[in-house]
Amino acid sequence: MIFIALLAGVILAEWKIKSHMERSMKEGVVREVAGDAILLRKCHNPGAAGGAFKKHPEAVKWGTAGVILCLAADFARSLRKGGHVLTRTGYALTLGGGISNLMDRFRQGFVTDYFSFNVKCKRLSRLVFNLADMCVLVGGILVALGKALSGREKKG
Repeated sequence: MIFIALLAGVILAEWKIKSHMERSMKEGVVREVAGDAILLRKCHNPGAAGGAFKKHPEAVKWGTAGVILCLAADFARSLRKGGHVLTRTGYALTLGGGISNLMDRFRQGFVTDYFSFNVKCKRLSRLVFNLADMCVLVGGILVALGKALSGREKKG
């Protein structure tokens, strides 16, 4: 199944990238890439997105696990019933990214983030992401689009 392969590919790619970042970069070091549009910098985040709830890493870990279980159940239903291709792609990306970050939380107690965008907005430029975060974001958008389109197809 292509969607399961995509999910596994996200987890594998992220594991490789995070392992490389852990070995090759020290926290506090910043490297510019893509001109200076992207900054590579390793950050350990015990909290949720943007460091929210960092004082409650156990709650973040188990809350994330619960959300992933719910998404996985809907993904399985979508695979069985032949959901919209955008929905299934979105679930594969979202679950791949979510599982990757959850594995970090269970293994190390934090998520390894490693890039940020060099933009003028100070709030945005301080946020540090990883590939898994981008997959969760893009995947969520695709799930929403796929569900909206499949709802239209049923009406029309």
